[in-house]
Amino acid sequence: MERIPDTPDEADLSAEETPPRQGARLSSTDEVGRRPASPGRAPRPRPKAADGLTIGRGTDTPRLVMLSRPQDFAALQGDGTSRSHPLLTARFRRTDLETTRFGLSTGRALGGAVVRNRVRRRLREALRVMAPSFQPGWDVLIIARPSIVTADHAAMVGALRRILTKGGALGGSTS
Repeated sequence: MERIPDTPDEADLSAEETPPRQGARLSSTDEVGRRPASPGRAPRPRPKAADGLTIGRGTDTPRLVMLSRPQDFAALQGDGTSRSHPLLTARFRRTDLETTRFGLSTGRALGGAVVRNRVRRRLREALRVMAPSFQPGWDVLIIARPSIVTADHAAMVGALRRILTKGGALGGSTS
């Protein structure tokens, strides 16, 4: 075997493991990030874990079924009917499913990523409230328009309710 000549950026390193240092100490998991306990003082009680971030939302709240596959979005664009409002546009397509599925579209015209994510969160929450009165068997694509960014919650919910009722995906009473 031929040896490659040494170059200035190479170093000879030992392949042996270095012996442990005397007095080296690893902290236990309980000690990391905590102050030493004061003698004569009882330890403070730890805070309890949070049950949930919002009041009134438990396991009985219906979960939204969201469109996620590109084929579903393409089918809505191809043979869906459309309803418009100054705040948003919605496309509807009848399906044979037992649930109503939603897709949200927030284009870059709305603003940066933070703004678009906020609009999506607001729309999802409004849809969650209306979920008990959805008619089964619909795919709905909601396309947000730039004016929705500055709209207050009541205006957004009213527009969403009107457009879903016109499209046939919403019926019955909402709580």
